Amino acid sequence: MDIEQLHPGMVCRGKVTASSATVLFVDLGNASGVVTAPNLSWRRFSHPTQVAQVGEEIVAVVLSVDREREQVSLSLKELEHDPFLDFARSRLGATVTGTVEKVAPVGVFMEVEKDVSGLLPVAALPDGTGPIQTGDTLPVKVSSINLSERRVVLSVAD
Repeated sequence: MDIEQLHPGMVCRGKVTASSATVLFVDLGNASGVVTAPNLSWRRFSHPTQVAQVGEEIVAVVLSVDREREQVSLSLKELEHDPFLDFARSRLGATVTGTVEKVAPVGVFMEVEKDVSGLLPVAALPDGTGPIQTGDTLPVKVSSINLSERRVVLSVAD
């Protein structure tokens, strides 16, 4: 497809030609496209090739077109279902089992559902809580969900 035919919001096909640590490069025919890490997937991944392989044909949404640089910014994520929305719809106020992903000065980051994490703030931990380590599981309550910031705040389950 010619770059003059591409506009934001369009769905197009392309072939992944190369990847770096944070980007997939896509041949769109007569234009080059890039998919940056934030636009690859809602799922977690450590390298773009976990989302699409070099040589693979993909379907993406055009985010922007830079005609001077002859480059098109693309998103694969725009065509995927967002698991965070399902979580937000059904889990506010619920008690869930969280798995500790990381312990930080601000609190404990926990996976509370596949591809959804939340923060159990240090201030929410009861006094006398023993050491918490990566991989531990704890019952937690989903106290708040912010869609625009994509944040889940947890509290200790009753």
